[in-house]
Amino acid sequence: MTEDGEHPPDARLIGGRYRLAGRLGAGPAGTVWRARDEQEERLVAVKEPLLPGDPADDEESRRIAHRLHHEARAATRVRHPSAVTVYDVVTEGGLPWIVMELVSGESLREVLERGPLPSAEAARIGLAVLGALRAAHAVGIVHRDVKPANVLLESGTGRVVLTDFGIGDGHAQDAPAGFVAPEVAAGPGAGPACDLWSLGALLRAAVGDADPGAPGSLGPLLDRLQADDPAARPDAAEVEAVLRDHLGLTAVPEPAGEPGPPPADPLPGPPPADPPPEPQAADPFPESPAADPPPVPPPAPAPRRTPLTALALLLARKSEAD
Repeated sequence: MTEDGEHPPDARLIGGRYRLAGRLGAGPAGTVWRARDEQEERLVAVKEPLLPGDPADDEESRRIAHRLHHEARAATRVRHPSAVTVYDVVTEGGLPWIVMELVSGESLREVLERGPLPSAEAARIGLAVLGALRAAHAVGIVHRDVKPANVLLESGTGRVVLTDFGIGDGHAQDAPAGFVAPEVAAGPGAGPACDLWSLGALLRAAVGDADPGAPGSLGPLLDRLQADDPAARPDAAEVEAVLRDHLGLTAVPEPAGEPGPPPADPLPGPPPADPPPEPQAADPFPESPAADPPPVPPPAPAPRRTPLTALALLLARKSEAD
């Protein structure tokens, strides 16, 4: 903002959220702006695509704009430390503006202008770019524009970041000579193998005039990557193995499933019930139940003696004694 609190004339607000703050770079595919996400309060990079005409009036431009929007949306699904993060895609003026992670650093093209890289550093960069490509291929995205200008080296960390996933202009004639696979230059036919061809070209540019036949060099791998026949090129897994071996790294083991938490101790419950009695076979000739015994009558009560009865009994006993 200016001293009076107003935004400068070029501080355009895109999608009601992204305030343009300055130009980062421009090329045949469009212009990349530094911007501020006023909702998340962070700096981002916003790419404004360059089309051959106005999508409102030109059918070809409208078709390209639609494809760019679709592919940019797909690029939001690419997850890898060396793949630039695509945050959002907004339509402004009929154009799909692509909002990405802002990476502070310089491009590999700028680095190579100062001279070639040691083969180990080239292999490190190649391994990172390959990882980003494999992540893109896993979700159905072919980059189609792997070149030094689209590889960034982050300041302070050295992190390698591949940008522009499937969101270039799609015209092979606008790509730098030597970075487009033969099948792409000849017409439609871009597949994962074309990205590996371009990776080989990128690595060849990185090592420069280093002796390709020196022991331990990357020359044999680069020759195979740039075979004219896509079927003759090594696949991504083999390329990774060669680059890791060049760097003296061990193979990455297959990710094991995360161990689950130990099973919880069962809650104490009631003691187990006694087992039911074993069933008994029925007696085929059951005995008739015995009859209950007759009830015993109570003893008769002793006769009650009156005084006269007692006197008579006494006299009788006396006469018997005489």
